[in-house]
Amino acid sequence: MRKLLIQPQARVDLLEIWHYIAKDSVVAANRVGEELDDAIRGLLLMPGKGHMRSDVKNVQYRFWSVYSYVIAYRFDQATLTVMRVVHGRRNFRRLFKR
Repeated sequence: MRKLLIQPQARVDLLEIWHYIAKDSVVAANRVGEELDDAIRGLLLMPGKGHMRSDVKNVQYRFWSVYSYVIAYRFDQATLTVMRVVHGRRNFRRLFKR
């Protein structure tokens, strides 16, 4: 099985998502957090299920949606690396312009 790496910015993203939702409901924030965690672990088993985006030029990135959030990741034979977890309405071209 691949090794999972979560980049520091992705960890910050997850915390910010939880705090944003928790302002209205801690229960909902916990549910979304668990769904995101489950999706990330599911990507370890089948990373090819993610999709590419036409607004992100780097073909190494894959994306998977959970509710209105998008997990941005890369993978190879040994590792799956979560780069960001962001709201789907963000400007992906700007976020991933490198």
